[in-house]
Amino acid sequence: MRAVVAVVVLAACGGSGGNGDASGDTFIAFSSSFAPFRGWTHFHSDGPTDTNCGMTPCPPNVLGAREQYISATPPSGSSEFPIGTMIVEVRASDGKIFAGAKRGGDFNSGGAKNWEFFELTENPVTIFWRGLGPPLGDTYGGDPNGCNLCHVNCGSNNDYVCSAQLQLSSF
Repeated sequence: MRAVVAVVVLAACGGSGGNGDASGDTFIAFSSSFAPFRGWTHFHSDGPTDTNCGMTPCPPNVLGAREQYISATPPSGSSEFPIGTMIVEVRASDGKIFAGAKRGGDFNSGGAKNWEFFELTENPVTIFWRGLGPPLGDTYGGDPNGCNLCHVNCGSNNDYVCSAQLQLSSF
């Protein structure tokens, strides 16, 4: 009986399993959603420069090389990432792991619309924090301003994803 209740509760959350679309679905990411990220399509990035990180000057903590992983590439010609898309980046400088999940449901409507942000730990993959940005007293890779400031400044033309390797026009 408990298994049936768990399935019903998860279904009620609107989880699309990463295969949602922009038709009003919502996606709630769990630690298990991110667990296989090392096997996803990935790109090496030298990171943003001081002129293209979404802020001027760019906070030094967001500069530097990183590996970026995407749960599924968007269909060619997409103007936004599908609901359920998860992007993970592992920073070379300090090994910090940050992520975003396209949640949908008008989540974060005052910022990087429909995106939820995360810090992850590994072995096993666990969500350290989640939401619009880090909890009070914590930082986003050393930046006390959190996630929205940079991602909103990157603009909606690439669905608030700043990475040069993850431009929608390249898929």
